[in-house]
Amino acid sequence: MRTRGFTEPVRLTFVNAAPANDYGYNAMPSRAAKLEAFDRFLATVTERYAPDLVYVACNTLSVLLPDTPFTHKTAIPIKGIVDTGVESLVRELVRRPRSTAMIFATKTTIDSGAYARSLEERGVAAARIVAQACPGLADTISEDREGARARAAIAQWVRAAIDRMPDATAPVVACLACTHYGYRKELFADALDDAGVDATVVDPNECAVDELFAQSEDASRPRWRAARVELVTRYALPEATREALTTFLDDISPRVVAAIQSFTHHPELF
Repeated sequence: MRTRGFTEPVRLTFVNAAPANDYGYNAMPSRAAKLEAFDRFLATVTERYAPDLVYVACNTLSVLLPDTPFTHKTAIPIKGIVDTGVESLVRELVRRPRSTAMIFATKTTIDSGAYARSLEERGVAAARIVAQACPGLADTISEDREGARARAAIAQWVRAAIDRMPDATAPVVACLACTHYGYRKELFADALDDAGVDATVVDPNECAVDELFAQSEDASRPRWRAARVELVTRYALPEATREALTTFLDDISPRVVAAIQSFTHHPELF
């Protein structure tokens, strides 16, 4: 937003869909429970904030999105980051036709098969796809400002994925299919390099801006570059999380960092 601008003023409201700090969607007992919670969230927050566009910047929730009643009855345009990630991944796989697609994600995202299914629909052979769940990694990244614990965990999951490659000599296109993982893109690249793998790492977060601001290419209109940014959450963000996110984002997006530090705590959000 700051570098590209938009053709009209923008309000960016980041709304945390997790019900509690220690109880997220991957901890819920069933897919039905996840769908119920996410559908209630979507209906409540769209009524409260009246957005012009909803972008689900979470892979775990994006794979649930098509099955929510809200999606089928709303008139609000709604997009999910899984589609962004798949398109980014396919572009690299076409560029590197011998490569293996390596998908790192939460258990919910991997169990859904959404990435593998979408890749196969676009002509990528199942034998070229390695889907690796990384339980607990998102929380580790969001709480580990220094990065030592994240580095060790990422090395563990990268090694597990490499061990499952059908062709150990093939180059790799690794997709970071969890929003948190993009904060530590360089650690994934390092782990793959340390293992002797010729790898390209794809971070869907970097492509999400194209989904959000695709209308902004009209050069004849004035540009707004200073969005209003707010972060709303049902629970108070822990200090460790705020410190880590500040470290990751301070040089990229100071307005988002300011919103994180002065988040709106709304216990009855949904």
